Amino acid sequence: MSSVTERLAALRGYMRSCGVDACIVPSDDVHQSEYVAEHFKYREFLSGFSGSAGTLAVSLKGAGLWTDSRYFLQASEQLSGSGIDLMRLKMPDCPDMVDWLLAQGCQMVGLDGEVFPAQTVLDMKDRLSVGGCRLRSDFRSYDQVWIDRPALPGAPFFVLEERYAGQSCQDKLAAVRTKMQQAGADYLPLSSLDDIAWLLNLRGSDIDFNPVGLAYLLLGLQRCTLFTEARKLTPAVKEYLAQNHIDTAPYAALGDHLDALPSGSRVMIDRLRLNYDVYGHVPASCQVVEAPSPTTPLKAVKNATEIAGLREAMVKDGVAYVRFWRWLETALARGENLDEMTLSRRLQTLRLAQEGCRGESFEPIVAYGANGAIVHYEPAQEGSARVAAGDILLIDQGGQYLQGTTDMTRTHSLYAPGQAPRDYLCDYAAILRGNIALSQAVFPDYTRGCQLDVLARQFLWQAGGQYLHGTGHGVGHFLNVHEGPQSIRMEENPVVLQEGMVLSDEPGIYRTGRYGIRLENLLLVTERFTSEYGRFLGFEVLTLCPFDRRSIDPALYSKEEIAWIDAYHQRVEESLSPLLDEEEKAWLHDKTRPIAG
Repeated sequence: MSSVTERLAALRGYMRSCGVDACIVPSDDVHQSEYVAEHFKYREFLSGFSGSAGTLAVSLKGAGLWTDSRYFLQASEQLSGSGIDLMRLKMPDCPDMVDWLLAQGCQMVGLDGEVFPAQTVLDMKDRLSVGGCRLRSDFRSYDQVWIDRPALPGAPFFVLEERYAGQSCQDKLAAVRTKMQQAGADYLPLSSLDDIAWLLNLRGSDIDFNPVGLAYLLLGLQRCTLFTEARKLTPAVKEYLAQNHIDTAPYAALGDHLDALPSGSRVMIDRLRLNYDVYGHVPASCQVVEAPSPTTPLKAVKNATEIAGLREAMVKDGVAYVRFWRWLETALARGENLDEMTLSRRLQTLRLAQEGCRGESFEPIVAYGANGAIVHYEPAQEGSARVAAGDILLIDQGGQYLQGTTDMTRTHSLYAPGQAPRDYLCDYAAILRGNIALSQAVFPDYTRGCQLDVLARQFLWQAGGQYLHGTGHGVGHFLNVHEGPQSIRMEENPVVLQEGMVLSDEPGIYRTGRYGIRLENLLLVTERFTSEYGRFLGFEVLTLCPFDRRSIDPALYSKEEIAWIDAYHQRVEESLSPLLDEEEKAWLHDKTRPIAG
């Protein structure tokens, strides 16, 4: 089917045949992943919207897609003419999805319980029932509508050596089992792919940019079973699993194993991260211990080896970006014909030349001019915007290294020195000053990220500006670039920041039709000192790359902020120069010379 309207028509035809008035299609896969394999991109297939976050609801009379501020502009463009209304989450005029379904007069709503967290389905059932509407969780329309659905990926797993992981699989299993015993649990089913990868020191390539493989895990106090397709287990991985006393079973067999749990078993369930179908296989004769999976907070606090590896990865990423930036300036000066995709591919090539690099950590955002105002913009493979002197360029990029995961954003003025627009310089100053303020924060133990968020926004707010995305997300170690449970954002998150956690620091502003500015470094939570009032923490800036001097007007910064920039640039030069040739060293020296100089 060639058009979104044709696909929706086919879906509605199947809905009528099943007695379903509306259906809901999320972005998730069966593991509640943020980024998913092509096999699971049903919402994108139906709607034409390619962003990583969004939920589609289709009734017999209408359709809506709910997404957040990162994708407002992109979704508006991609949904145009589709018959799907854009629902802007957290905006005053955005209807609640359940209210919208009830307003459509729905009596039966269908969804696929495999791709929804258990808690979401349970909550939705309750709310719909109040309005006299029933919910069926076995509505699967893929075979009827998505005729050429891609197959499940089957890339093999590989073992992440302990010299990178810093802790053995056996030690991690023992730590998780201790947490299970403390919670009074005998079994823990896991579906989150990065949790499984971290726990077993396995990595894969089933999902673009995320070094994970499709699998479930059932951890007991005595045995552990990995559920995955046999073709993914190489002889070396099979031997590794056997050495660590890990059984294997088919990918689809977790439900059967849960069905067979001994009566009276206590099963630890995180209903926010386990899908509804798997949850439904826990026998009524078992006791459910509701608690977040202990793997998530354990994974979030990096060990000494992981931290050392992240520092090494930042050097590699900084070298790649400096070489890219220098190449870009030279190409622009020569008047070469450049576009956004050319830049993206060049950056990828330079990063892959770094030892230990396994690819990008997300689809790079290379956004020229007005495209920078699209928060999660992706350049087109063919026909992307031409990049030339005389405008603004935003680049958000990151890499996956055996040593760690990187994520960095820089915004560049491509105007001649001294020619950048005044309002751009003011906006840039508000963002950079906020970035600096957050990175310099000192805070007591048990501080939550939401308590620090205002530090990054304060100068923007003073100027009447705002951004609607979070300021900081957690980052994995050679794992997902977006990793919980910690965050820095306006919304309440009860998770406290702990020594060893890694977060991004990325305030931004987006001027529709003109430009976008975002400046992102990764921060490591460290101990600062202890006083009579307790222990205090702070941040170490891990990212190593200069800020754009052409975008910095010293008159817009305090002396202390200029001193911070100069000290940071000096550290960047000292860290990267040993890996650069003489011409590259000279170029970097110019980019990192004192701002006032």
